[in-house]
Amino acid sequence: MLDQGSDFDSQAELQYDRNMNGAWERAAQEFMAVAQRLWERGLLAGSGGNLSLRVGGTSYVMIKPSGVPNVDCRPETLLGVDPAGKVVIGQGRPSTDTGFHLGIYRARPDVQGIVHAHAPWSIALTLLDYRELPLLTPQAWYNLGRVRVVPYAMPGSKEEDAWVIDAFRDERMVAIMLQRHGLVTVGPALSTAENLAELVEETA
Repeated sequence: MLDQGSDFDSQAELQYDRNMNGAWERAAQEFMAVAQRLWERGLLAGSGGNLSLRVGGTSYVMIKPSGVPNVDCRPETLLGVDPAGKVVIGQGRPSTDTGFHLGIYRARPDVQGIVHAHAPWSIALTLLDYRELPLLTPQAWYNLGRVRVVPYAMPGSKEEDAWVIDAFRDERMVAIMLQRHGLVTVGPALSTAENLAELVEETA
């Protein structure tokens, strides 16, 4: 269960003030740039979907507050959560999908950034009973390898978290599709996950 308290932990606040300003700003700038590109390409709309990335030099993950559009997030409005999901930087309730983001980071030390987008063509394809995304181009085959379609579960549920985390335990897996819920991509940087999300949507 995620700790969704909105108050700063005093020790975390002190660490942020003294040691994390540079790392937090760099992570926030990457978050905002990727959110803007995904919005411009039609993969993000409103407050749907979410991005996250590890904050360099810390154990924290940056993610958006629930109900806030990714493209509207700023350094002062983004949240930092610890590995247990407790909010340690910022105020608000973290995104509904924080559970599977954190689970992926625990399972995959190589992952530094995650994109979850309610991409329209990807959602449409999952309604056609495909078990995997057909990889129709050499680029898709080379960069994606295999893209499973994960069965539907209520967004934010433990069942959905388990499906997603289990899929990414395979270190070769860089992208999956969620039935009726879009796509999830991972990478060694948030920008890499963004590029893979665009490729999944193009392929769908």
